[in-house]
Amino acid sequence: MPDHHTYRLLADAVLVAHFSVVVFVVGGLALVFIGNIRRWRWVNSLLFRLAHLVTVGIVVTQAWLGELCPLTVLESWLRRQAG
Repeated sequence: MPDHHTYRLLADAVLVAHFSVVVFVVGGLALVFIGNIRRWRWVNSLLFRLAHLVTVGIVVTQAWLGELCPLTVLESWLRRQAG
């Protein structure tokens, strides 16, 4: 059984992952605009655009349904386990 330090570290890792998703959603759109002005070809790649679109779609769907983000739920549970 993990101790409270392990749960705290796992909760912090989830927080970092969650923050990374937020940066990708917000920053991804900015990168598309800036990248097209600067002629960065990778911002128009199918992989980048699909990854960004899917991520934004998940966030929007959760908001429309009034659901909490699974990362928020997981982090909260880990913090409760940590005490």
